[in-house]
Amino acid sequence: RELRRDHCGDSSCCWLGYKSLCRNCGRPDVDYNGVVYGNDWWVGSVVRYTCRSGFRLIGNSTRSCQPNGLWTPKPICLGMCKQGQIEIRESELSGTCNSTCVGKSYFGPPKRGCTQIDNCRKKETGWKRFFAQCVPCICDCAFSC
Repeated sequence: RELRRDHCGDSSCCWLGYKSLCRNCGRPDVDYNGVVYGNDWWVGSVVRYTCRSGFRLIGNSTRSCQPNGLWTPKPICLGMCKQGQIEIRESELSGTCNSTCVGKSYFGPPKRGCTQIDNCRKKETGWKRFFAQCVPCICDCAFSC
């Protein structure tokens, strides 16, 4: 009773609930240090990604099979080698200055050599702070192995 007829391209197909049985996206690819869970690859299906110990997942942890037969973007697994700390202005993390470094983080193209910048806190600079345009932050800095 859940089956309904629909067209997929130039051929007929059927739907089972939200899944199309006319097109599938094929086996989802995964990074060497990643793991993918799920063995249903039809349109509407979702698979879940995790990374092996010592690696950090960058991107969405799930992928969906789209009606065009392609998966949504694949996350990547980066090995993170801790590199110590970095002093960086708040505006370099988020483009804004609001006199607080709490909760700031950066994941993206390398910034000052760091792939990941997080765990930020204000650097107390005494009277000099009042002459700075933006509060300096001390953050943990890591780069990809």
